[in-house]
Amino acid sequence: MDLSKLKEPFKAEDIEWRIQQSGETNGRIWAKVLAYVTARAIENRLDEVCGPENWKNEFRKEGENGEYLCGISIKIDGEWITKWDGCSASGTNSNIDGFKTALSGSIKRAAATGWGIGRYLYSLDEGWAVICDDGMYSAKLKDSNKWFKWNPPALPAWALPKGRKAKAAAKSEEEIKTQGNTIISRIGLVMKREENGSMVFTEPEINQIRGLVANTQLNENGIKELEELEKFVRMELESRLSKMAA
Repeated sequence: MDLSKLKEPFKAEDIEWRIQQSGETNGRIWAKVLAYVTARAIENRLDEVCGPENWKNEFRKEGENGEYLCGISIKIDGEWITKWDGCSASGTNSNIDGFKTALSGSIKRAAATGWGIGRYLYSLDEGWAVICDDGMYSAKLKDSNKWFKWNPPALPAWALPKGRKAKAAAKSEEEIKTQGNTIISRIGLVMKREENGSMVFTEPEINQIRGLVANTQLNENGIKELEELEKFVRMELESRLSKMAA
C-alpha cells in the first residue's frame, strides 16, 4: 500500500467549486471561489490506494449546536489508524441539506488534514469565477438578490494529474542539463590547463573536443558520453604531465 498516492492530484471533473465571496462593483459582478475534492472522489481514491477492505469512516456529533466530526481510518500493518476533522453543522437539525453538507464537509477536511487527500488545492492562488450568461453554475448576490451564472476558473497544469507528472519530468530535464553543463565546464578547465607557461593541449585538439561536446545532446545518454569524454581528457592530461615532468 503506497499511501503517497493518496496525495496525487485529481481530474478536473473530481473538483467542485464553492463561492466564498461575491459582489458587484460598478455594475460588474465578481465572485471568489474555492476548490474542493468531491466526497465521492475521495472515497474512490481510498478504494484504489488502500482497497475497500482497508479503510472506513465514522461520524460523531459534538456539542448542542452540532459539529459533525469524521474519522477516516486506514489499516496499516494490521492496525487501524484514524484521523479526525469536522465541519460546523449549525441549523442542520431541521435542515436535511445542511446535515448532508456537514457530513460531506467533515469527510473532505478529515481527508485533507489527516491523510493529505486534496491538500494540494490549498496551494492554489485566489480563484475568481468566470461570470458569463451560459455559465454552468448559478448563484445569487446577498445584497441585491440578483442571480448570475458562472464557470469555475481553469486549474493550473501542476494541479492536474498529467501536469504534476509533466512538472516532475521538466524538473528532471533541468537537472540533466545542469549536470551536463557542469561536466562540460570541467572538461573545458582540463583542456585549458597550462604547464610552465605552455598549453598542455594544442589548439586543434581543443577544437576537436569542443566539436564533440557541441554534438552531444544533454540527455541521459549524452551525460554518459560526456562523463566518458571527461575521463579520457583527464587521463590524457595526467599522461602528458607525467611525460613533461620526466
